[in-house]
Amino acid sequence: MASKGGEVRAVMHFGFFFVVAATVSLMSCSVPTQSPRPLDPQDSFYDHRGVKIRFRTSGTGAPVVFIHGVGGSLDTWRYVTDDLKTNHQLILLDLKGHGLSDRPGDAAYALSDHVEIVLGLIRHLGLKDVAIVGHSFGTIVAVAAAVAAKDAAAPNITGLVIIDGALAAEHVPFFLKLLRVPVLGWLNGKLTTARFRTRLALLRAFYDDSKVTDELVELYSRYQTIPGTEQAMLATARQIVPENLPELRQKIACLEFPVLNVWGERDIVVKRAGAESVCEILPRCRLVVIPNAGHIPQEETPLQVIPVLREFLDQISREAPGGARTKQSQRGVGNLCRLAQFTCFRCRYRWEVFRTGAGGTTWSSYAIRY
Repeated sequence: MASKGGEVRAVMHFGFFFVVAATVSLMSCSVPTQSPRPLDPQDSFYDHRGVKIRFRTSGTGAPVVFIHGVGGSLDTWRYVTDDLKTNHQLILLDLKGHGLSDRPGDAAYALSDHVEIVLGLIRHLGLKDVAIVGHSFGTIVAVAAAVAAKDAAAPNITGLVIIDGALAAEHVPFFLKLLRVPVLGWLNGKLTTARFRTRLALLRAFYDDSKVTDELVELYSRYQTIPGTEQAMLATARQIVPENLPELRQKIACLEFPVLNVWGERDIVVKRAGAESVCEILPRCRLVVIPNAGHIPQEETPLQVIPVLREFLDQISREAPGGARTKQSQRGVGNLCRLAQFTCFRCRYRWEVFRTGAGGTTWSSYAIRY
């Protein structure tokens, strides 16, 4: 059981951030750069315009692409892959500037750049009907990739899983807002060691502090010591809100496939309002709350997350080929755009009203139990 409440943790971890950081840096000697984790036999690299992107594949069945968050790597999925690969082909990747992927010193770390890499990998592997799972910042990449795929008419996205993510600019996590401030972002990298920053971030991300072990800190921090990581993190954070956000939100509201929105009930990084706002934007969205879990439930409480993921992924894979898009066209629903929703909390149903049809003259509505 965690010993600190969310309010106390937030004050402790960020209220005195720079005072603690400066004290620790003055008291400690420099820490030698650790070598990154050795490659897994299943690891490969995809060359995206000269940038090497690490990815890992396993299992057979309907393909599922997994996208981690800022500061993470494909290792974040290590507890869920063994179970899910029995029925699905899993594709895990390190985003540009993360894990063992390249960290070029350019400015191409915008949301659109990450989206191009994800879709490029999907096409490189020849995948057609694909589900995407994203965590934290990875959820924004996943949703934007789904929009881009729809605009390009390929690949067909059959479903989306959002884990502790938010889609509105006002719900950007606090630590990313800090990194977006030029002086604070620079000081963060100069006054603290990678291990210190990593432990601080994990203590905020996990509800149960006892699970933030030295081994976990090392797993995350050794990637942070790779040259170029700091610049890549800052570049990603500064461009995390796309310039075309209003247009992107309109397109998000027209996505047709089912969405599973997973949120740890003790998450103080993306709070409940941020998680609930996802289903206010995305149609066909269902929120599932994981008890006693923080911002990284797939690592902190994997035994609760795995059944939820398995049920959803199995369901959408049964709809392939064509996925949700085929299913909706059979119902006579095309060019789906949600206009309004009405929620009955007591009966646990939400009614959604859509404009459908190419000419915008046909209307449709249906109820979703959540």
